[in-house]
Amino acid sequence: MIDRRDLLKIGAVAPIALGMPAALRAATAGVSLWVRDTRFQRGGPLILAPGTVALNGGDVTPLWTGTLDDAWRKRGFLVAGMTGSDALFVLEQLAWHRGRRVVERSEVAPQDGTRPALVRWLIAPVHASVVA
Repeated sequence: MIDRRDLLKIGAVAPIALGMPAALRAATAGVSLWVRDTRFQRGGPLILAPGTVALNGGDVTPLWTGTLDDAWRKRGFLVAGMTGSDALFVLEQLAWHRGRRVVERSEVAPQDGTRPALVRWLIAPVHASVVA
């Protein structure tokens, strides 16, 4: 039986799976920054979205020191992206120290011999009282 959580997940992933840019923008309203990984050619509308930052080879360091460290000290600031699972692991660890959590995660492509799994994710403030 499908529950409400599964229905919400389907609604969030369907626009990306179907490649509908307008639906993607509507489903992810409020996202402050998009992150993509240059190791993957997939990405569709995400690559063209305003406010997109590329991780060269999955390296999170420039993103952390240049953008996220300061931004996550403020209220709100949602971050979403499609990166390798290894880059997401690092971002998730950094997010914990700033009161954020990965609230949505779905595997887009499995791990192959040379690259980690491609994962679509959303990081948001952990407490509902924090304005996103």
